[in-house]
Amino acid sequence: MKNTKKFMALLLSAVLIAGSLAACSKSEDKKDDTTPKTNTETNTETNNDDKASDDTADKEPVEMETIKVWSDNAHEKEVRDRQIAEFNEGVGKELGINIEYTVYGSNFTDTIKIAAQAGEAPDLFRSDSKWMQDFVDSDYLVAIEDLPGSEDILSRYSNLVANQAHVFNGKTYTLPYNLTTYGFVVNKDLFAASGLSEADYPKTWEEVREVAKIITEKSNGKAYGLGIAPSALWTITSFYTMGAGQNIGHYGYDYAKQQFAYSDYNPLISAIDNMVADGSVIPGFETMDADMVRAQFSAGTIGMMGAASFDAAVYNNQFPAQIDWEVIDIPTFDGQPAKYKTFGNPTNLLCVGKKALEHPEKVLKVLEFFYADENAAEMYEQGLYIPVRSEAVALAKSEPTMKNFAAFASFDEIFTMAPVPDTLIQFEGATYREAIANMWTDPKVNDVEKTMAEIDAKYNAALAEVDPALVDLYKLPNGVTTERSK
Repeated sequence: MKNTKKFMALLLSAVLIAGSLAACSKSEDKKDDTTPKTNTETNTETNNDDKASDDTADKEPVEMETIKVWSDNAHEKEVRDRQIAEFNEGVGKELGINIEYTVYGSNFTDTIKIAAQAGEAPDLFRSDSKWMQDFVDSDYLVAIEDLPGSEDILSRYSNLVANQAHVFNGKTYTLPYNLTTYGFVVNKDLFAASGLSEADYPKTWEEVREVAKIITEKSNGKAYGLGIAPSALWTITSFYTMGAGQNIGHYGYDYAKQQFAYSDYNPLISAIDNMVADGSVIPGFETMDADMVRAQFSAGTIGMMGAASFDAAVYNNQFPAQIDWEVIDIPTFDGQPAKYKTFGNPTNLLCVGKKALEHPEKVLKVLEFFYADENAAEMYEQGLYIPVRSEAVALAKSEPTMKNFAAFASFDEIFTMAPVPDTLIQFEGATYREAIANMWTDPKVNDVEKTMAEIDAKYNAALAEVDPALVDLYKLPNGVTTERSK
């Protein structure tokens, strides 16, 4: 028994000595491999560990929710999909948002109407002026003001919205995103061949007439000064009158006076009427459609004509220009700097469906993402859109490669063309565009003042029959004006 106790004591002593030696060995190894830490480093490490522990304890897990967005903008899908993927992997994870983006084809209008009626419309979907009023009246939409925290995005677009386009019943239901803008294109080769330089680019409509005569005479029947296609009535507005709104402060309807005033365009209408009589307009224009006259300009037989921003793609892709061409300022009526803003025809992007009320804060974040200047700038770089906000254009890291596309985005102040009450009126006889087309296709000089005064009288007589309350819906919102601030 005594021997057993002695053996156990010796064994215990051996274990303790071995443990002590092992501990010393590890301590020496650590001392050899690692520089001893200072008190400051030790305290910092301890504090960081405590902070990480506190953060982990306080931070609640983010609840992921899917925000559904529907559109029919197929042409931008590649860029938009990439932007959405970056959002979902980055900010979206932090906010608990996953954007599910679906692009429909030509059946989008029917698709969204059926979905809205069934209560199955998504959180956000591409808006369309054709049905916006009906959707508002049917309570299918949520006003942006009803999304908590929407004050910032609304303030950024406050001077760009219009009644009956974005604002209905005093609330904002959609916002403008991109624009069709307008300009005047010149054939630089024809100018040079006619002995004209950039210094001779016309600044007024009277100068357009003078230059058109020179080009026509110098070309000996091979080219002409001006191109028009009045049989395609839309070209009268898109090539000429809409862009000229910066000369008169409206595009046919004077918002301040609440009266139609197409006769304010008389300097432009008369100048082209006289160019027809001068023989300075390309022959056969009376039956040309838009593509025909643009193909002639591209081929080099026309010296000047009006254009819209979508024509950049026409002259680069559809009818690749065989000439050197340039976009210049829209001719003025009096030679003075434009008193009014550049006119642009806006296209809207998204409106908010009733489903958004399930998670309004997150839907607002997605709405802000789609309208972000940084994303619009990328669309501009790709030549897909001209953003409605000049701030977005300024953010572009590079100019679009499409020739002259950037020239249509060179505006500092824009008036997003607001709806006018022409859909409320009824009358017999020619519309204002038909009256202009009739004068331009008549080889004689017409009495423009008399004809356009009759047009104004007819339109305003019809307007007088409309309920004034309906006409009032077309006033510009407070703070929105066509006048320049600079």
